[in-house]
Amino acid sequence: MPNFLMQKLSPEIEEYLELLCRKKERGEPAKTTDVAKELGISAPSVSEMFCKLSDGGFIEHSPYMGAVLLKKGEETGGRILRKHRLIEKFLALVGVKPRRIHTEACVLEHAVSDEVEMHLRKVVSARAAGMALVPITALKAGEIGTIMWVDAGTKASKRLADLGLTTGTRVTLVKSTSFSGPVRVAVRGTSLALGRGVASKVFVKAAKGD
Repeated sequence: MPNFLMQKLSPEIEEYLELLCRKKERGEPAKTTDVAKELGISAPSVSEMFCKLSDGGFIEHSPYMGAVLLKKGEETGGRILRKHRLIEKFLALVGVKPRRIHTEACVLEHAVSDEVEMHLRKVVSARAAGMALVPITALKAGEIGTIMWVDAGTKASKRLADLGLTTGTRVTLVKSTSFSGPVRVAVRGTSLALGRGVASKVFVKAAKGD
């Protein structure tokens, strides 16, 4: 087994495994060309890393099918992905600007130890409880909430951000049709219909409507 895989994994390796977990979560194949495009690097560089990860027992790799996570790779990538999302929540709670949160989390996720992660999780949970955060779906018609974090994957978070649903934004629940149907919200002067599953990932600090 290559020596670098016997030691602490480098940020580069962790980034690859995290990305592969994200792609699996989204139901997307991890083809070499697709991964290269997402990372902004050449396909040969991705192929070289795939070979190393395959040698280390993290993935199975074939030239035409791309990479498939093995148990070891999924556990490692999943751990990094959980850290990333936890750090994003923490940064949102302490007031970091939304446009900086993802980038900062990408850096910090590689430096945060398991012990620090445990303490961060306690802080985030306590802060969230103290702020009485609830998902948008828990609001009543006419109630207003300030978005504190979005507990979703990168693709869903980006889609919500494109709709204007970002940390610090005030949102009003206009109408909730049923326990399974969509909810309608007003945000930044626009009325939006959100699927209940997506809306349940957006946590707000609730306040009564004006």
